[in-house]
Amino acid sequence: MAPFLFLVAAEGLAGLVRQASKQNMITGVKVGRKQIECCMLQFADNALFMCEDSFSNVFTIKTILRCFELVSGLKINFHKSKLASINVDRNTLGTYAKTLNCNTMRIPFKYLGLEIGGNPRKVQFWEPIANKKNARLSTWKGRFLSMAGRICLIKSVFTSIPLFYLSFFKAPVLVCNIIKCIQRRFLWAWGRDNRFIPWVSWDKICKSNEEGGLGIKDIRKFNYALMAKWKWRMMSDEKGKWKDILDSKYIVVFSNNNVRLNCQSWWWRDLLNICREREGANLGGGEIYSIYVGFKKP
Repeated sequence: MAPFLFLVAAEGLAGLVRQASKQNMITGVKVGRKQIECCMLQFADNALFMCEDSFSNVFTIKTILRCFELVSGLKINFHKSKLASINVDRNTLGTYAKTLNCNTMRIPFKYLGLEIGGNPRKVQFWEPIANKKNARLSTWKGRFLSMAGRICLIKSVFTSIPLFYLSFFKAPVLVCNIIKCIQRRFLWAWGRDNRFIPWVSWDKICKSNEEGGLGIKDIRKFNYALMAKWKWRMMSDEKGKWKDILDSKYIVVFSNNNVRLNCQSWWWRDLLNICREREGANLGGGEIYSIYVGFKKP
């Protein structure tokens, strides 16, 4: 019951932010042509406030947090809270940080274990994934495990470590090869750095058990499937602000029955390219923006 009670209390913080937004006491970040406003993202005990550059917004956030402390009895750790900015001079940012009694940080930063503002096309962006895998290799010595044990670890642990990253970003081919090399070394060389003999090709190992493989996921195809899931969620009847934000920022604008895309980020381009490739999950074919034609065309 304790986590559930905490979520009930944390919902009060979201209610305070919504009420302040309705009364124009706080101005969130507006996205896209529809000007979808976003003031706060919340997950369990993590909260991310987003607002325009003004002292009144900062003061309102401090007031909301103080009211939440008084009502809920919880204490906010301002020493662990950090403030980041885009196109705001350092002196102004320092003033905001002193008002909130917190530290400052630079972009990119990590939120829920995911790097925000980084470039997923660079190998350095994926270094934490490789480091985690190597750390697990040093924890579980492959020479003390049977072949079945090593296969089980690759399926249950090594594949799930990069799951969060692979769900949002397209991994470069070099990164996929590095992850595949780590898994292959653990399977055939028991995690050691010496030379080993791969008795079976990795493509055959990644086949299903019915096809004679071991059922280990191919990282690149697994990445494609996870990214293509965004298309499936867009096609479904699911509702959410994330859907409205993507619609406002990226989706098509009709002019004389012609389809064109708004300014695209690298993430959106990767999503489009993945859904065009044959190796990605086939969810009806066509381009990803074609699913919006029925909703937008007059």
